[in-house]
Amino acid sequence: MPVPGYDLDDLDDDLRERIEEKKLEEILTDEDRRRLEEGESLLDVLSDEKIEQLLADDD
Repeated sequence: MPVPGYDLDDLDDDLRERIEEKKLEEILTDEDRRRLEEGESLLDVLSDEKIEQLLADDD
């Protein structure tokens, strides 16, 4: 879902930086990993709720 004024690649990079890799690996399914390897972004793969949960846990 495009957000006016934001570059989706920048948002994806920011999300990756804020989430520890270990935490990310714990929540990704095999299907999620496959989709990421095929070029989809975290914003495409993760639900809004999961992103909010990960960011809240990161604070």
